[in-house]
Amino acid sequence: MKKFLILFAALFILTGCANINNLNNDDIVDTVLKEPNHKTNTNLEGYKLYLPLHMTLIGDLNGNDVLYSYKDKYYLYVDLISYYNKKENKYNVDASDYEYSKELSYNDLGGYVVVSRSKGGYLVETMYNYAKIEVVTNDVKRAITNSLVVLKNIKYNYKVIDSMIGSNVLVYDSELFELMGPKKKGDNFLEYVKEYGDYDEKDAKTDEDVLDINTTD
Repeated sequence: MKKFLILFAALFILTGCANINNLNNDDIVDTVLKEPNHKTNTNLEGYKLYLPLHMTLIGDLNGNDVLYSYKDKYYLYVDLISYYNKKENKYNVDASDYEYSKELSYNDLGGYVVVSRSKGGYLVETMYNYAKIEVVTNDVKRAITNSLVVLKNIKYNYKVIDSMIGSNVLVYDSELFELMGPKKKGDNFLEYVKEYGDYDEKDAKTDEDVLDINTTD
């Protein structure tokens, strides 16, 4: 009976009809990672993103992108060098440092989700598929869902990245290695955020508890 209820909840979230507040964080992580991939709809230099209908790209700076959804800003860092070299950096996640933590291992890719208290709410950090998203939010479950949907659907363009490396547009950056790792204190958050102004545009009128993560062909 328990397995049936879990599968039923998973089916609802896959069809975009589930209230994610009815699921725990572990179930959300497992369900999103196992769902089929979406078709990308946003082209950037060296990679493509899938952005759900309720999410907008509002900033793009050398692989550091700012996404906006339901009044929250999601800061996306893409490690093109590590993808190019097919080298996954390993980071130690100490569960005692966080309100919630989970190490990820799916489709031969590793990563993590960690949640810590921060000014303004909770800092949710999600790293997977050679990229990381950070967001300060009061809705942890929605942030985890959104972050994983974006990260798992990133498609890299090897030829473009190879060209960028050949022209020295991309070089190894030790600061990026540190940035991709989990923070131990939520208040050490996003020093470069001041480069971007406040985003005042009204968000899409969508039920905030129901996330549309349907797949497209």
